[in-house]
Amino acid sequence: MNRAEFTQRIASIDNLTETDRRIIDYFDKHFESIPYSKVIDVCHEINIAKSTLGRFMMKLGFTGFRDFKESTIEPEQRRNISPIERFDNSKNRKNGIEFIEKHCGEITDNINNTLKNINRQHLEKTIALICDPEKRLYVIGSATAHALAEYFYLLGRYIKKDIVLLDANIANLPHKLIDSRKGDVLLAISYYRFSSVTTRLIKWFYQHRGDTIVITDNAVNPFSHFATAMLLMESQHSGLFSSRSAGFVLIEALVNYMGEVKSNELNENFNVMESLFEAFNVFNK
Repeated sequence: MNRAEFTQRIASIDNLTETDRRIIDYFDKHFESIPYSKVIDVCHEINIAKSTLGRFMMKLGFTGFRDFKESTIEPEQRRNISPIERFDNSKNRKNGIEFIEKHCGEITDNINNTLKNINRQHLEKTIALICDPEKRLYVIGSATAHALAEYFYLLGRYIKKDIVLLDANIANLPHKLIDSRKGDVLLAISYYRFSSVTTRLIKWFYQHRGDTIVITDNAVNPFSHFATAMLLMESQHSGLFSSRSAGFVLIEALVNYMGEVKSNELNENFNVMESLFEAFNVFNK
């Protein structure tokens, strides 16, 4: 079932109650996250009993929430498909040069499509949040997304003092979050198959601390309604692994723009950083 079919079923129901309308409003706002939702969380957020949700599901023609949820899940979402499972090993192999040329073409398309389709309102919100000098910024990414998060953090430290890099070791998160406070910001990068640690952190941060910015490659995800701003990246690639290039370009642009905003205050940070590089003989001379 897609959103249009859901709307059609709603239109066919007579005598909707006020509670029915609250349920409809919730699912209309959070339709993309239904495949990852749990009945106990849905009922808690709407503030209704499970039996109430069950009766509404029967009005829609389902046996219950589980039946409804299953109907919204696309076949490829029914399990987390690994890269090797989606890899087409039967296609004709190109030689190395042809493969690299094709790769670069696909990456260029991803970057252009990302820029064309990105939610400008969410992008403006992201820029405002990460550039706000009053807000501490936490950054997390798991697996391949950790590389993007670390890149943002390393360059961001030249610009912003209150920036903290988190890792996906759940035992370490409380230590890293102990100084977090209301009004802080979380920048989370999470690609399909969606780290469970990152997902739990996004939800907790949104509910207990402040704004959350999520960079991801799929509109259907487990954290869309816990995101203040969500930026969708194209990650299509015909090879073994999905591409992270569009996400990297966005991260690079964001951190460079932070530098533009703080350009009059950068000298002190850079001088301190350069003196530390010198003290530890970091670079070859």
